[in-house]
Amino acid sequence: RLLTEGGPRLLGQLAAADALDEMCLSLAPVVALGDAARIMNGPAVAVPERFALASVLEEAGFLFTRYRRS
Repeated sequence: RLLTEGGPRLLGQLAAADALDEMCLSLAPVVALGDAARIMNGPAVAVPERFALASVLEEAGFLFTRYRRS
């Protein structure tokens, strides 16, 4: 097992290497603008990988989600 935390490039590299089995994603009730990559940045793949929602927690409008590979 390997738990990693990083930015869009690291997440993109893990997905491109088919090494992403689970993803935790936090959503804040805030709008931020900018031209930087946000969630994932990497090479495009021919077939998108499907993930299923495993859990959701909410507190003060923030969502903490966990997805597992389908």
